[in-house]
Amino acid sequence: MDSNSIKNSDKAISKTSANLPSPVLPLLADGRKKKWSYSSLVFSLFYFVPMLFMQNAPSNWVMALILTGFITFVLLYVLCVNQPVNRLPYYLTAMIFLAYTTSLVNPGGTVIFGFISFIVGYYYRLRTGIILLLIVSASLIVMKVLLYPTGLFFFLGAGSNIAVLFGFGYMERKETLFQQKEAKHAAALGTLSAIAERERIGRDLHDVAGHALSSISLKAQVADKLLSKGRTAEAQAEVKALAQLSQQLLSEIRQTVSGIKHLSFSQEIAKNMAKLSEQGFHEVSDVDESSFTHLTPLQETQLSLIVKEATTNILRHSIGNQAALTLQCTNDMLTLVITDNGNSHCQTEGNGVQGIRERAELINATVEFQWSSPTVLTLQLPLLSKPDNSAQSTH
Repeated sequence: MDSNSIKNSDKAISKTSANLPSPVLPLLADGRKKKWSYSSLVFSLFYFVPMLFMQNAPSNWVMALILTGFITFVLLYVLCVNQPVNRLPYYLTAMIFLAYTTSLVNPGGTVIFGFISFIVGYYYRLRTGIILLLIVSASLIVMKVLLYPTGLFFFLGAGSNIAVLFGFGYMERKETLFQQKEAKHAAALGTLSAIAERERIGRDLHDVAGHALSSISLKAQVADKLLSKGRTAEAQAEVKALAQLSQQLLSEIRQTVSGIKHLSFSQEIAKNMAKLSEQGFHEVSDVDESSFTHLTPLQETQLSLIVKEATTNILRHSIGNQAALTLQCTNDMLTLVITDNGNSHCQTEGNGVQGIRERAELINATVEFQWSSPTVLTLQLPLLSKPDNSAQSTH
């Protein structure tokens, strides 16, 4: 491919990418982010640390307020990470108000500001996030001066907590946007590849069939004229030649089509199950055939590569003798489970496993591994819509 072709392809990809929907950040309670979002609540226990340094034990009503504030924060945080960005301001406002209120009776209430900063850093643009961060920091300084003039240690900790968690949120935002950009670029490239393939098929079929069909038409006319003149022997010869031309054309079309076929997901499953069987594994597959109709070309390609990589890992690392693959589609969720009864030696995630994770993320699927016996790969793919097969069949 020359440099002009490469430039034209890049321009076409950019135009196609621009026509695709703008990426929307996934919720913090979705996919791989869910585990981190909920497990980070462990750090909220710093909310109670200042109580260890109080000279006098808090009264019962103060303790009740502190506990109520903490429980309310946990509930608000869980609700917040499950909300779309357009509804987020309401929950953030409630969390900010709670942080100020709890800080009046417990300096540890400033911990809540850190969680707010992470959410702001993830969901909002950098400029908006910094403005909100400065407002919160200024209010903390005022609170420090008026309410806790001697509580410098905790408020310095709170300020550091806010800055660090905002940075984590912003980095998570950048990483997510980059992954979505890559997925968008891949989808655009796939679209262009499909268009180029259709054009090539059209050219090949025209080149193969055009001349042959013209010859068939001409010989049919000659045979008709010979029959009308009673020259049967010559007409039969033309008919035989016509049959030979037809068979030759059929053969050439088959060769052309075989050159453009790709290995589908169902074929990839069958091929890899056969490979396991050849290597001495007792393989069992339970496949819902209707699942294949819900997949886009990109999803089908990535799932095929995941199955291939998983099979390779079993052959390389498993010490078992049984393998099973299950593919089911229920409630717009495709679930793929691959197991083997060996306790895999591959306890750490190498390039193969990392590649599976990256391919899963490319199609917005989640994947989990269990390394103890049996070794299990579980992939779940939300099926938002069916591919437009009718549009493709018209070309």
